[in-house]
Amino acid sequence: MEKATEVLMREGLKERDCSDLEVESQQILGCEEDDAFWDNFEADTFWDNNEEVYVAPPVTRYEHAETKASCRKMVATVAWSDDEEEEEDDDDPDREALRFRKGWNYIWSRKYGCFEDTTRIPPMRYTDEPPLKRIYPCHTLQVFSAKIAGLGDGFQWPLDVFGLVAIRDPVDRNRNIIFQRSRVECQTLSEKDPHLVLTGPTRAVVLSDPVTIEVYLKVKGPIELKDKTLCFLADEILCLIPVHSCLLHRTCTSRFSTLEFTLGHIIFSVEAAIFVRVVDGTWPNGFHGQFSASMVSSGVTSSVDHDCEDEVPVIGGTTSVNHKKVILLSFGDEKLPMIGDGVVELSRRVVSVEVNSKLKVSVKAWQNDKDVMETVEEFMAKEADRSFGTLDIGSCKMDVIVAWSLVSNHPEPR
Repeated sequence: MEKATEVLMREGLKERDCSDLEVESQQILGCEEDDAFWDNFEADTFWDNNEEVYVAPPVTRYEHAETKASCRKMVATVAWSDDEEEEEDDDDPDREALRFRKGWNYIWSRKYGCFEDTTRIPPMRYTDEPPLKRIYPCHTLQVFSAKIAGLGDGFQWPLDVFGLVAIRDPVDRNRNIIFQRSRVECQTLSEKDPHLVLTGPTRAVVLSDPVTIEVYLKVKGPIELKDKTLCFLADEILCLIPVHSCLLHRTCTSRFSTLEFTLGHIIFSVEAAIFVRVVDGTWPNGFHGQFSASMVSSGVTSSVDHDCEDEVPVIGGTTSVNHKKVILLSFGDEKLPMIGDGVVELSRRVVSVEVNSKLKVSVKAWQNDKDVMETVEEFMAKEADRSFGTLDIGSCKMDVIVAWSLVSNHPEPR
């Protein structure tokens, strides 16, 4: 008979059956590279922006600006050699998205595969086995939330949204999916709740080089021909190295909408993969639930970190990421989502944690904004191995396993 730990890890890492999603994704973002594809290209049928850069140590803002301008000129020359008469608008996000894709294919496709490829680097890479070469805790990007902050003409709430949001880092230059839905399983967004339900990243995002956020979202119409592009862009994140981990507030504007991302620059960090399993009792009947994770740094600071390029104030006028929650799962008054043998089906499970800090995993249950129950388990960060704890909500007892791993920031071509 399998041990509870083995069952939990096996079920938690099992891939979901998403054949329809994969088909839909290929229809949206097909990897076609022939001349006819580019000749007939339109923004509504494709996606992505901004130029990737090279693997190098952090640069100053001024050095980056000069290099970026040089790279933009080179990429633009390659991408538009066949349409020299077509005018370029550097402020057009759709145009930037097209330039990014063409530039990526020109610079990186030989080393890193197809533009649509998702990262093959798994979580928990060095949980049980040490790396062949010595690596150290590195700077990573935490994704707290993403929401539709503004709508252009022709759109009104509510919206049935599908498509994808992904992040590329310099490790493998491939997509690390944080949101992906097919047309048949779109998410309904409202003005009251415009947040996307995130499902990633699947591994820690390395922040040692400019990182690119790619977005291609559409709004479902009464028929497929009536679907509309909501957001189509790619946006580069560049942050100088801060003294402390800090929040980043990123606003991305496309032709049809504005997205807001709440992110975190986590310094000297490791990866934590979280698994939860019900071992006794049942979830309270009729109660809403939320599982979350947050970091508590050992050196809490209340001062604004001016090395961070994009600060977002939080309570108390600080940019600290301490106690800022990553939502792992949120559900209504239905049953607790499980994928077999009591393993809770978390929407997300990978977070970044500073070394010498604590990870707080919490679960909250409530009914009609009252009868609130909440419990928390804390774990000291590690560079490898696993930590174990329990969470109790009423009669429902759950085991928590956190798998720790270092994160490699070395480039890994395919």
